[in-house]
Amino acid sequence: MWITRRNRYGRRYAGRRTHTRRTRGQIQRLVRVWTAGAVILLALAAAFLLLRGGEGPGFEEGDLLVCVNGDGSAELYWPKATAPSGMYRVEVTCGETRETRYCTQSALSLSGLPEGEELEVQVRAVADGKSLLGKPKEVKSWKVFRAKLLPPEAPEAPEVSGTLEDGVTSLRWTGEGEVFQVFQSNVNSAQGAAGGVLLASTRERAISLEGDLSRLTVRAGWKKRGFILCGPASSPVSPLPGITGGQDLPSGGQLSLAWQETAPRLCVLEWNGTQCHHFEVQRWAGEKWETAARLAPEERVRYDLGRLGSGSYNRFRVAALDGDGTELQAEEVSFWASVSPLYGTIWPIQSLTLYEDPGKGTRLASVPGGTALCVLAEEGDWFRVRYGEEYGWVDSRFCMIDLPEYVGDHCTYDITNSYDSLFAVHGSPIREVTHQVLPGYENVRMADGTFLVPYLYPCAKKLLTAAQAAEADGLRLKIYEAFRPQRATRFSYDTTEKQLKDPALTESGAQVGTTLSRLMTDNGRFNLGSFLARTISSHNRGIALDLTLEKPEGELEMQSGMHDLSWYSETYLNNLNAKLLEGYMKAVGMNGLSSEWWHFQDDATRKAIGLNSSLEKGVSPEGWTQDDGGWRYRNADGSIARNTALTIDGRVYTFDGSGYAAG
Repeated sequence: MWITRRNRYGRRYAGRRTHTRRTRGQIQRLVRVWTAGAVILLALAAAFLLLRGGEGPGFEEGDLLVCVNGDGSAELYWPKATAPSGMYRVEVTCGETRETRYCTQSALSLSGLPEGEELEVQVRAVADGKSLLGKPKEVKSWKVFRAKLLPPEAPEAPEVSGTLEDGVTSLRWTGEGEVFQVFQSNVNSAQGAAGGVLLASTRERAISLEGDLSRLTVRAGWKKRGFILCGPASSPVSPLPGITGGQDLPSGGQLSLAWQETAPRLCVLEWNGTQCHHFEVQRWAGEKWETAARLAPEERVRYDLGRLGSGSYNRFRVAALDGDGTELQAEEVSFWASVSPLYGTIWPIQSLTLYEDPGKGTRLASVPGGTALCVLAEEGDWFRVRYGEEYGWVDSRFCMIDLPEYVGDHCTYDITNSYDSLFAVHGSPIREVTHQVLPGYENVRMADGTFLVPYLYPCAKKLLTAAQAAEADGLRLKIYEAFRPQRATRFSYDTTEKQLKDPALTESGAQVGTTLSRLMTDNGRFNLGSFLARTISSHNRGIALDLTLEKPEGELEMQSGMHDLSWYSETYLNNLNAKLLEGYMKAVGMNGLSSEWWHFQDDATRKAIGLNSSLEKGVSPEGWTQDDGGWRYRNADGSIARNTALTIDGRVYTFDGSGYAAG
């Protein structure tokens, strides 16, 4: 249909009528499109919230505290996370230093901060989640604690005094500040742990707390944008009661039990003498207290504990008893013994020259790799040892040390390859490997159930630092493997390679529905060499560890089991617990493998000392060992030769009931 129209200049022209109204069908189609789009948006929003765990991890009420100590270190404290999160991600930037740490405690200690550099901190609560594709995803809290400051700018430490009356501890202090934080310091805290537990916060310059509290400190703080900046802690205060507590005790006074280390690992207990029949010194034996000694009362009592195990955690108790054995009072102390290699077992990773003096002088002998030796002294990079009838020095950098005798209780140990190998492919056993004792591990599990855990000495020092960082988070490193004999490496690879095309089976023998190779390698994306070395591995050189994290109630859950030789163990699948482990190990200079979340190796040490050697055979503890009592001889199962005579290196030695060699 044609109509008459006018253009912009008023002139007439003919044109066709255009329909401006949309048909009902077009409108219905538009409504359907808009509705579908809205549904998709709502679904995406719901999925986003679901993947964040509903509302996602969050925090309890409170402020971020940044406590500057004035010595290049600082401590961070923040509110605890609400369920379901129990872990935190802390991002720290100071000068050119940028790092991300994961921790389970709502506190963190920072050290070695560059002087004069701005410190920036971000703290988030995190939890494990999954992406739309079902892949592991780190879910972060909406709330983020942030702080930015120049460390020297903080209030000075207050002057604090305190009293204790009727079970109430009262503190008073002077000094500048808008808000004050009261802490109880922890003398037994692990290295890297924050220095205390936050008890209270107040704007006043006095506070009363329920209980008989000790080692109390106060920090003065200024309110900043988004955080509270606190200065150094006051000197610790342990308020004494207004009247002597001994008036209420049959013993006439308090024990005030204390301990001290007089020399490396040589410790003593000291306490006040009180009116009693005798004192009993007790030591915690894992499940109960065992009596170590009974002593007569004196004005001041001292008990020598002897030389404690390197890195051992010790609990002692002193009880005052009357004539019929009734306990009048008791006190307990717990502490970590220092770490030292003295009397520890070592094995050279290669043949080493035995020198008369550290690194110089007469060459006394050549010590074969894998020989069990005992450390008699340490000087620089040298260990003094006994080899046969010769005494001399070997290069400690090329020696593996037994971790339980050096790192001690800072780690736990379960070398499963020595009694029940966990090597398997995602639940599918490998014939002749899974649940077996691997070649070279025959002398690793001792008669008393403990393990030999050889690890290169320079690497062990780094491990100790990582273990103490885990302790600061209330965790412990659990080691499944350190040194692995080369014959075990070759056996595991060759035996597994022969079975790759076989059907994968469950423990009960049922077929999984695929081959061992496909289950392991994700259809060829990886290969057997991603999990087992064909010839020489870093384990054979004594620089690698397989380990996980644990709490007192058990191991932390990872994305796969220990020694699961399959793509399920790849580090791109790391959950938060695996990231936490990775953080501890990489912070001390260890490198990981992309195929195994549990594996870390010290490539930097290998390069620094030029290590190219490895050991073919396994190790044994058999050989001479010494302690403060003298020389003893250990058998291959770790037991001590007692009440016998042995011919060693062509000479006959007689051993008494305690295992010490005569003469």
